[in-house]
Amino acid sequence: MSQAYVRDLTGSKAEQGIDVMLDELPGMLSSATSVYLKLIRRAGRMVGDMLPADMLAGANECCAIPTQDCPPHCVAEIVWHACPGETQRATITVRNTSAQARTFTFTAGNLGPAQVQIAPAAALIDAGQSVTLQVAVPAAGLKEGETYTTELLVRGAYEQCVRLKLCVDRTVVPHLDLAQGDVPKRITELQWYRHWQCTDPCAVPARATDNTFNGAEGGPPPAGTAAGSAAAAAVPPVPRTRKTVRKAVLRRSAAKKRKA
Repeated sequence: MSQAYVRDLTGSKAEQGIDVMLDELPGMLSSATSVYLKLIRRAGRMVGDMLPADMLAGANECCAIPTQDCPPHCVAEIVWHACPGETQRATITVRNTSAQARTFTFTAGNLGPAQVQIAPAAALIDAGQSVTLQVAVPAAGLKEGETYTTELLVRGAYEQCVRLKLCVDRTVVPHLDLAQGDVPKRITELQWYRHWQCTDPCAVPARATDNTFNGAEGGPPPAGTAAGSAAAAAVPPVPRTRKTVRKAVLRRSAAKKRKA
């Protein structure tokens, strides 16, 4: 199953440093690891919010002149860990925070051979209103083990971008080793005072005639034919067990009583 997350690029330097460190960690494909990473990212944002602004800026003077940096060009990053053959989707809500209506346009490059689809491609957004974009990345042409990146550009009064990153995971094929030899045997004890053992086969041995001859109605070949004689000769003798010996003894006793 595919996984995806959004990384905010507008936070403090402490938050961005933690996010970069987490992105460089190996083994981030399991679901359990993804949950832990989300918790660590959330904790990093909380730490960045609790630290004073002057500490993050490195200012030590109590009467420092306030400054303000320009917002980053890329405001966020959407990352997909995709399974081969699955179309990836995301939604982006764009809000107009100015005091007048404005026309916004939305464009994106290709993610490798896949053309990023955006709907709508443009929208007139009133002051204080928003529009939600539907983003889709078709799975055709994507190769396993490859990572593709591009930018989705949002142009209104100025230009911002959302970075798109698609990691195509390799297909995992389960493997199992199974070993089989002769038919195993089950050995059970009769009674302790008899000092006897009973041996039973654990399975019916497979016969070649079971797969080569079906008969007119799916049964065995006739006994009088050559195929029937060969099949009868191929059948192994039934091993004598405790039950078969007891039945034979009972039959002989009943026959002797009838004769008497």
